[in-house]
Amino acid sequence: MPTQDQTLNDVLNRYTDTKVKLRREETSTAIHRVLDILEPILKYVNEQDSRFSHEILRAGSYACGLKVSKPDEFDFLVSVKSVPNLIWTKTTHQRFYNINLTGQMYRTTVPLPNPPNGYHFLSFNNNSHDVKPIWREDTKMKLDDDLIPFQVKSYLKSLVTQAIRECNLRDYVIVNNRTNGPAITLRLRTGKSVSLDLVAQVPANGRGLPQPTLTQWPRSHAWPPKNKVEEVRAIGTDSVPKDNLYWQTSFCRCEKVLIDGIDADEGCRKQCLRILKKLREDHWCMNGQGKPALSSYHLKTLLLWECERYPQSSDWSRDKLGERVMGLVQRLKTWTEEKRCPHYFIDSINLFADKYGKLKNAQGLDLAAEKLGEFLDDPQCFLSE
Repeated sequence: MPTQDQTLNDVLNRYTDTKVKLRREETSTAIHRVLDILEPILKYVNEQDSRFSHEILRAGSYACGLKVSKPDEFDFLVSVKSVPNLIWTKTTHQRFYNINLTGQMYRTTVPLPNPPNGYHFLSFNNNSHDVKPIWREDTKMKLDDDLIPFQVKSYLKSLVTQAIRECNLRDYVIVNNRTNGPAITLRLRTGKSVSLDLVAQVPANGRGLPQPTLTQWPRSHAWPPKNKVEEVRAIGTDSVPKDNLYWQTSFCRCEKVLIDGIDADEGCRKQCLRILKKLREDHWCMNGQGKPALSSYHLKTLLLWECERYPQSSDWSRDKLGERVMGLVQRLKTWTEEKRCPHYFIDSINLFADKYGKLKNAQGLDLAAEKLGEFLDDPQCFLSE
């Protein structure tokens, strides 16, 4: 007679096969449509301003093999090239500028506040011989010695819009004029609805990890493996324009390193995460009021923390699938009840809050906690539908 754990494992594996796995043919068709549009756009942008790379850098769930919903959203990074080693700072000197509601920069008599936790300024050292004339004379992306997030994103968006027009792609793709966060969103007009997000990225350029991450991570000697730690430190953190005036510290490439090959021991880590992502979409964030309280990024962060708690391969063997899923859900429930999701690399940052520490969706977290509790009481009710 099968044990309760064996029964749950069987149900989870069946749920993976029927609900979670993407159809390879459908995914292949979608990505080919996206690349056929994206390649000429980035090529044109690079020809107009060689500081933007034409290399296609995949990001997000698809790049990590973690996508579970329909293949209708894809994320890409557009790297800003030829940038010298910028000064990555929070407090070196006061900055007397701001941005108005029409997107125009203006001078102020009141200095900008220091960047919030997880954000920073990027400044050029104009005394350095590494700064090329195109950057010294730039007014499209700079103000004084600072590289301005809003201006970088706006300039890239203008070039992308121009590329769509000049490459005769207007019948195939449109630019979403209303953008939140760091991404420029394009929507394909033909066939099934597909969108792609382009995010400008200023690469680390050997800067390494910032403090306090450099001295406080890794917290465990058991996980991540030493080779992964060295790779993360070599990559360092990039900068993305999530805010108009402050650059957000991005660990996107670091997290991808940790996820890539995470199941080289034939474990079930990715399967656990994909199951949670599908449950989130179908059951845990269905209130329909504004942005969901739980995001895919929260779940990826959860997995990284849980890998640190359970570092051994035996903890993630296929026969432990049910145990690991239930443990992940229990920890997530605790986080939603406490209304705190600690960033994996900078644990003083609460990912449930905005950059100033204010909760984004307290009511949504309460509803999610309730749903998570129902799942823990009777998981098969959710998995057998």
